[in-house]
Amino acid sequence: MTVQLKVPRMIVALGVLSLSLIASSPAATAAVTNLALNRPATGSAACAGSEGPEKAVNGSVSGGNSDKWCSTAATRYLQVDLGLPGSITGFTVKHAGAGGEAAVYNTKAFTIQLSADGNTWTNQVSVTNNTANTTTHSITATNARYAKLVVTTPTQSTDQAARIYEFEVYGTSSGTPGGGTIPVFDHIPQFGIYTSNDPVGYTPPAGVLMWNRGTEFARKLTDAEKALIGDDLRVRVSYHAQCDNYDRIGTVFYVAVPKGTTPTATTPRVTLQDFITPFSNYWRGAKANYTFPDADLGPYAGALADPNKDVYLGIGGGSNPYRGDACESHPEVTPEFRAIGFKYSMSLISSVTLTARDHDVAGMISGVRETTNSITAGPVKHTATGNRGDIALVIAGYGSAAGGEEYSNTTVTVSVNGTRVGSFSTAVDCANLEQYSPDGNPGIFRNNTTSNPRSWCPGGLIPSRYFPTGDITGKDVSVTIGIGRPVPYVGDSGYGTSVSLLEH
Repeated sequence: MTVQLKVPRMIVALGVLSLSLIASSPAATAAVTNLALNRPATGSAACAGSEGPEKAVNGSVSGGNSDKWCSTAATRYLQVDLGLPGSITGFTVKHAGAGGEAAVYNTKAFTIQLSADGNTWTNQVSVTNNTANTTTHSITATNARYAKLVVTTPTQSTDQAARIYEFEVYGTSSGTPGGGTIPVFDHIPQFGIYTSNDPVGYTPPAGVLMWNRGTEFARKLTDAEKALIGDDLRVRVSYHAQCDNYDRIGTVFYVAVPKGTTPTATTPRVTLQDFITPFSNYWRGAKANYTFPDADLGPYAGALADPNKDVYLGIGGGSNPYRGDACESHPEVTPEFRAIGFKYSMSLISSVTLTARDHDVAGMISGVRETTNSITAGPVKHTATGNRGDIALVIAGYGSAAGGEEYSNTTVTVSVNGTRVGSFSTAVDCANLEQYSPDGNPGIFRNNTTSNPRSWCPGGLIPSRYFPTGDITGKDVSVTIGIGRPVPYVGDSGYGTSVSLLEH
């Protein structure tokens, strides 16, 4: 398999502290007391794609405005499946003020309900005149599997948006639901992409590999962590702003190697998810932190949990702190602080067990900037037990010069062994993400469906798309990606492309 890889004194102290937070590699954890933590959550329509129900059970209130569930629906509700029946004894609700918003947005009136089957509900808590940032509610032990928060008066004013940063359900479970949380990185720094040396004075945490001058980091999943991977696997990335307040390309990837082997920066890898950072800086308060929507990694769950290989999870992309950036107006910050554009935290999350499946994924292209209208990946051999598979494709246009692919969208076609298996438009609408980019050019986020086309948004995920191969019995697999756009490409334009074969 071949893969192409193409401050005031206080602020200074905080910069040093940020580096020390990653001194040890976190261990796998699973929810014990708070039975709602990282469990499947549903609810009424969200205010924005980055403010879905899952944000209210992610265990965090520090990720800024995007770290909450928000809804303006006529009937506002948030429902959590605890996975197994349990004896429920209480709840904690963290309202707008707990996440750093004004107290006037704290929920005024709400009820909490429980259910054994998700259909028949009983009221357990009723609150009519709350003003607090955080409320706690004890109840007589009640057996239930589902919990629901129903918001009747969302704020202290006429504002109609419910804002819930965390909904916690406490009790004792009757068993252990499948899945759990794997904290992979905590505030891992991103150094400059144009430097020629490793960062001065920085040593990565124990067990973490640093590649390409501090722009990529990877660490091995332990056997205990692999045991927490389930069919509904997803990845959660948080961005912590520092000096580089521009939009940069980030990526989540993995490397699978024989047991006992340590990979290098050039070891073939598989791209799992690409994303774009928002425009923000360290001094932007709550908006200095941003949590991306969870990205579905279910199709890769078997490969990441493969017991026969060592699996390394990675994150990277790098930054570009330079003269004129956000730190330029803060000469008091340390050189170590100034060298870091921003930091990432990353966790893998599952809530169910993993079913038996083919573990194999064949990486074909990973992170290559392609500059032709016909992209070929493969051929690759496969060992698919069912002689079928899916092609995973991550692609978007880049290039900031006038007329560059950053300012366009197009139609992409996908063919496997000469047969077309799908097509799609790369067009996106960035309007709901403008609020998370306080330093950004507002024009980027507007009129994307008319006069200002784009194929990605600052603060957004680059979609991962999947296409069935059909029967591949006795065949090597080749993939052709068609880019429906005129040539030549302008400036540094190209299409960032990753292609993988997921075997069945």
